[in-house]
Amino acid sequence: MVKFDLGRDVLDQLLLDKKGREFGRVDGIIVHLRQNKPPRLGEIEIGVFTVLRRVSPRIAAWLQRVAARVSPVSLESIRLPFEDITHKDIDIEMPVDSEADERLMRGEKWLREHVIRKLPGGAR
Repeated sequence: MVKFDLGRDVLDQLLLDKKGREFGRVDGIIVHLRQNKPPRLGEIEIGVFTVLRRVSPRIAAWLQRVAARVSPVSLESIRLPFEDITHKDIDIEMPVDSEADERLMRGEKWLREHVIRKLPGGAR
């Protein structure tokens, strides 16, 4: 059994996909509380509103409503199974492909496709 400190070793750590590409940071940790059993680590959560909820739940809720009206893509947080994490030095590796998985990096992919590629010298 591997022991680690969730706040120090997991929360806010850089996430790498199976190809070594960065695709965010661990913004939240979901713990499942079970009756008459010890708590169980469920998922890690990734998303801007997860981080904002840590600072101010009221502001996060307000900005989430605004984003739902004006953002061209969903900015909802996503959850990935905790048991899939692997520590790689100080980073965390997940068995996902950040380019192929449509849930990951939605905002960045939209900007790349609709803004960056249209700029002179933008990625093709």
